[in-house]
Amino acid sequence: MEFSHKIRLQDFKTINPEKFKLFVNGREGLSAEETLRLGSYNALLKNSLPEEFQYYKPEEESFESSHDAFRSALPRGFAWEILSVYSGPPVIAFKFRHWGYFEGTFKGHAPTGEMVQFLGLGVLKVDESLRAEEIEIYYDPGELFGGLLKGPPISETKTTDSGDNTAEKQSCPFTH
Repeated sequence: MEFSHKIRLQDFKTINPEKFKLFVNGREGLSAEETLRLGSYNALLKNSLPEEFQYYKPEEESFESSHDAFRSALPRGFAWEILSVYSGPPVIAFKFRHWGYFEGTFKGHAPTGEMVQFLGLGVLKVDESLRAEEIEIYYDPGELFGGLLKGPPISETKTTDSGDNTAEKQSCPFTH
């Protein structure tokens, strides 16, 4: 949560900024500074897919644009829920889900009103003050994007068949 709502590492209470590393799906770890600069969504959504297969491109998004995209798509929030904890400190293994209701547009796709989610496993290494030093997250981003791309593409305008391409009208993004 602090990565989404605080802008200065010295204000963070839940991580050890000097030692913090975020590892996602086995990729190289990101420092606290890198994670804060990228934004939590971009840090979690970096991937090794060829560019032509990437629907969401974290390297083209800023901290602000990524948060705007997900806050717009999931206006009631996008909760992290711990489902099971398998071991205690200092190395904590857990199962989680990240979920919300797709009630706003996402990258040109109409909302479905359905819950979107992904499940994953995490390993959290904490210090003696229970501040995170390392976090490893493993999940399938396709679970999330499958739900967010399920809504039909939104066409802001439609051209009439009269041959006059200047005649445009507004259309509803919801089809019956």
